[in-house]
Amino acid sequence: MSTMKRAVSVIELHFQYAQDGWIMSDDTYGERDADSAVAFTRDGCAFVACERAPRGRWRIDSTDGSPGPVPLSAYRYRFSNLADAATYVAKKHGATVHRVDSWI
Repeated sequence: MSTMKRAVSVIELHFQYAQDGWIMSDDTYGERDADSAVAFTRDGCAFVACERAPRGRWRIDSTDGSPGPVPLSAYRYRFSNLADAATYVAKKHGATVHRVDSWI
């Protein structure tokens, strides 16, 4: 039996929120008021995109930028915030999430 641990990859993500199609620059208001949100990877791919669900929770709309598919059941889950949704998708691929404020 091997005691070696597998290295966990870290995915850097930048969160962006929008309301009625307008990008919100303040994450504090975005988390509270936005109707959609996207976690982007460094190369500009949408790792996970979410829409506001009833009762203020978030529903995954797309995972096109993730390293692979997620179970169809993931699209039925409701998450308390975008970070929870991104963490869920990353975990399905054996990775963790690190949120960055900008790519500068």
